[in-house]
Amino acid sequence: MNGVNMNDIDQHKQIARHLAARALVALRANFRVERITVVDAGEQSSGITCDWTQAREPYRNDMKLIQRGFAFVYVGTIVDQKQTEPLSESISKQLNSDMTSAQEAREAAVQWGLVSSLRDTNPFAHVGYKLASRFIRVDGVAIDHLADYLLAERTLDEQQLLAWFERHATPLSLEELEQSITY
Repeated sequence: MNGVNMNDIDQHKQIARHLAARALVALRANFRVERITVVDAGEQSSGITCDWTQAREPYRNDMKLIQRGFAFVYVGTIVDQKQTEPLSESISKQLNSDMTSAQEAREAAVQWGLVSSLRDTNPFAHVGYKLASRFIRVDGVAIDHLADYLLAERTLDEQQLLAWFERHATPLSLEELEQSITY
């Protein structure tokens, strides 16, 4: 097969879908995504650069921001749960990073005064998980298309990602998804 390892291709596709889902949630939630990268093993790590907490001022609604922050964190993990292949090392690293991000979302909810303790943040996490699940159901085709583009380019900066989003993403209201009663 010309030296191409199918396992490597599957692993790259897996991490690309994980990161594409996260990027799309971020863009739909108006979070700034600075960079998204899929790299080969041994290079720097694959990942997404997006600090959703920077949206606090424009949002002016900490509860909605925290819930969408959890959706941003969880959507990649939910995409990974649908995989039939074993999880790659890149995905395992990303899942660890996602767990850290979920903890940071919990800490932000406490710091911003929405709840008094970390254990009281579960309702926000639950709403974020439901929103992420709904998002995948509605925006699955866009996730796949962005993953393919990411695989071809390997790294997308903010401007490339915004240009792709403007050209390819169909209109979708997060408010409507948040109101939906289905997962």
